Amino acid sequence: MTKRPHQITASGRVDTTEGHRRRRAKRGDGGRLREELLEAATALLDDAGEDAVTIRAVAQAVGVSIPAVYLHFTNRLELLHTVCLGVWDELDRRMRSTSTRPTDPFAELHQRSAAYIRFGLDHPLRYRLVATGPATTATQQVADACFRFLRDTVQQCVDRGTLHGDVTALTRAICACLHGAVSLLILQPPSSWPEDIAQFADDVATVASQGAAALSRATADPERQTPESVVAPQPDHRAVT
Repeated sequence: MTKRPHQITASGRVDTTEGHRRRRAKRGDGGRLREELLEAATALLDDAGEDAVTIRAVAQAVGVSIPAVYLHFTNRLELLHTVCLGVWDELDRRMRSTSTRPTDPFAELHQRSAAYIRFGLDHPLRYRLVATGPATTATQQVADACFRFLRDTVQQCVDRGTLHGDVTALTRAICACLHGAVSLLILQPPSSWPEDIAQFADDVATVASQGAAALSRATADPERQTPESVVAPQPDHRAVT
């Protein structure tokens, strides 16, 4: 039986056998070709890593010419980032599923921060490609989405009086802490990572949330350098999935 050009073989690799040619697309089928290109690029990325995803390899896997790929993606980086964007939708689901204490926005800030770290460490390759590489439209979309998730929670904390100060500045400081924690590990071999990733995520989330409290108190009252009246939420492993 003849395989489709981008079908995955029994070994898990994209079938790139010469001679497969995709049937000429009908008018209006450009969206379908774009999806096939993304499927092929995703298979290459997951199977052989970033270096395997080239315009030529994707074109060969789908059975189209190289210029046909450039009709949908300006360059290789745009193709890679578009592939990575798919998994970032999961971050939205994780953020929204962590609210075990919806009446306590400070606890929710802690939970969402832990969920962010777990997400980044669950998808280190795609996180690195999008969050730490050259900026593209995809990186801007991801940055906006991540910032919005956390800013909404920080705004609730400010509204409740748990945090004080500029919401954007507080959120930016929290994001820097979370992104730094993820980047610190994904640039190292997994063998050097903490054995208990869930605890690591909780610890960093506590540092981020309590750090935001300390910053807000210091801003409100420069004479006080510690948020004594703010108690960090207890780590809730059920909220970090």
